[in-house]
Formats: sequence, structure tokens, C-alpha cells
Amino acid sequence: MKILMTTSFYPPFHIGGDATNVKLLAEALSKGHEVHVLHSMDAYNLKKKERRKVEDSEGILTVHTMHSPLGRLEPIMNYCIGSRSYTLNFFRRLVEQEGFDVVHHHNISLLGYGLLRKTGNYKNIYTAHDYWLICPKYDLFVNKGICTKRACIGNCLPCCAAHKKPYQLFRHTSAFNRAIKDIDTIIAPSDFMKARLSRQLKKRIETLHYFVPEPAVQERVDGEEYFIYAGVLEHHKGLMNLVKVFSRLPHLRLFIAGSGSLYSRIKKTKTRNVFLLGWRNHDDLFRLLANAQALIMASICPENMPMVAIEALSLGTPVIGSDKGGIPEIVSKIDKQLIFKSHDLEGLANILRSFKRKDYPRSKLREIHQEYFSPKNYLRGYEKIITS
Repeated sequence: MKILMTTSFYPPFHIGGDATNVKLLAEALSKGHEVHVLHSMDAYNLKKKERRKVEDSEGILTVHTMHSPLGRLEPIMNYCIGSRSYTLNFFRRLVEQEGFDVVHHHNISLLGYGLLRKTGNYKNIYTAHDYWLICPKYDLFVNKGICTKRACIGNCLPCCAAHKKPYQLFRHTSAFNRAIKDIDTIIAPSDFMKARLSRQLKKRIETLHYFVPEPAVQERVDGEEYFIYAGVLEHHKGLMNLVKVFSRLPHLRLFIAGSGSLYSRIKKTKTRNVFLLGWRNHDDLFRLLANAQALIMASICPENMPMVAIEALSLGTPVIGSDKGGIPEIVSKIDKQLIFKSHDLEGLANILRSFKRKDYPRSKLREIHQEYFSPKNYLRGYEKIITS
């Protein structure tokens, strides 16, 4: 089949894990299908200033990179008021020229909702990497908790203003509703996401957990014992709670790998058993994950399906996680006793006090990865969606 992936970002021109998932899926599909990817360089330039080299891809696929005459203004307008003419025309010309069987949309917030409108006879798929379809902030996170209100201007406008996010009035237009109606199937990476979307959208929604390929075997270094957090250093990740917990457990060590706005605050408040490692490249991060006692996901927001947790599992490293979003769907496959309530610091501390690495053999954890989070498992479900 001939498949087009649309995404605001595509590696190496990306800022989050969802784009990594797009690349993994495009490469996996390219071994049996003709795959094209459409992304915006203007979107990347809006978010990042660093220059990166194009990465090699596994398999054969064609990447279409958009450069609008409006530059960074194009993704801003796409985000605020919907797809502009350059983006729409680029997409529609590509669809008309190539005659795709499947158009699969990912994070298109900076391409605009207009791409969801069908312009041909193809299967129209959307993966909900976040809550963009139902939440102007994308994260369902408000006042340090999960938003349970229905999306409407009365609820969402004050929230966006409080968080300094531009409000998208297009969400209340018939054009936006028609675009959503044109989606044939929504793929939810977690059952939590599926349940939350189903409350507001009367669409076919299928759960397909993210996948990561089986990594090369990492040699474990004996003698170093530490727990690890890996990801952005932001409030919604529950990092300050994590630092507080380890201040009560001076005999345990926590490594924090990543960058973000909380870096300076953590540096000032952390105790001697907490180590800030900064951003680490892929190989360094995998070595750290492979040698850790466990990865800790302390999020206080409804995470969808964190890729780093699946990566840890693929390396044979257990995951300790909060009860938010899709995190329990990963951790429960390892041990339900490793799940804690997100604001229960003593509950997490008790898990860490009693944790024994030998209770979680690497071979068993890798089997869990292969059964639930492998490319083979994902592609089996994906083929059913695009052919039914």
C-alpha cells in the first residue's frame, strides 16, 4: 500500500517523543509498503534554533519537507486559526500526485486541522499522541490535576489564558467539526487516551500501544546502584515530588537525565544523593537505563504512553510509575505493586525502601516488551486498521 504520514516534526528536526514514534513506524512500514512523510521545517525553526543533520533511515521512504515563504509565521497561523493556504496546497498537491491508499496524521498542531479533511479516496487515520482533539492545551492538565470538564469556551478560555496559551476559536466552528468527522479511525496509544476521547468523540477509536525495536544487548556494570528519571525537567512530570522523596532516603541514589525549566530549582533544592546529569544522547541514555535499578515515572499529569518507559522495559529495566494516564498500563504488566498515587510521597518512598532488583529478571521484562510493545505486535494491529 501507499502510505503518507503527516507530522509537524520529524527526526532529527523534532522536540519530543511523538516524532520518534512516527519515524519508527515509517521505517517499519517501509519494509512492506511505500511510505512518504510530510513535515514542516518552519515548525522546527519556530521551536529550535540549532541546526541538525538529516538522519539516515532504515528501509526506503520519501520525506517531503515544507518551507513556507512566510517562514515561522506559517506554523503560528496554522496553530492559531487553522491550516493556511501554503500548507493546505502543499498537502493537497502531494495527495493528488501520489494517490495514497492511507493518510496517517500524527501531531499536526503546527500544520493545522485542515489536513484532516479528506481530499481523495483514502483511509484517513489519526494517532492521538496527545489530547489536541479535545483540549486546546493538549495535556488535560489544570490546577495541578486532570481536567474533567467538557471542552467549551467558558472552561477552556480562562485555562489557556492562565497558562499563557493562545486560544483557538476555530474549535467552535463547523469546519473543525467536519474535519474531525472525516477521520475514519483514531489510534490511541493507551486505553486511558481511548476512554478520554470516547467521552467527547463519537468515532472509531482503537488502542495500539507504542513500540520500540529490540535494542542491542547492553552490558550491565555491576557495583553501581541508582534509580533514574529521564525526560524533560518540567513541573507536570512530578520531579519536585521525586526530589523530596529521595531527600528522605539518603541511602538511595537518583540520577536525573534531561533538561528543562526546573533544572536550576532542582539544583538548588536537591540533596547529595540526587545527581543532575543534563541532556544525554541516545547511547548514553540507554546505558544509564540498562544499568539502573529502575526507571521512575512520577508524573502528576495524564501521560499518554511514555516512550522512555517502553525503552527501559526493552532493556530489561523495571519501571516504577504513578497512577496517571497510561503509565499504569505499562507498570501493571511488570508488577502492580510498583504503581503509586501521584501525590502520595510516602507511598513511593515505601516502594523504594522495599524494592529488590533481583525480583525482576531482565529476561522476563524483555519478554513483556516483546509481547506488548514490539514492532511485530504493533504492525499486526496496524494492518487490521488500515485494511478494515
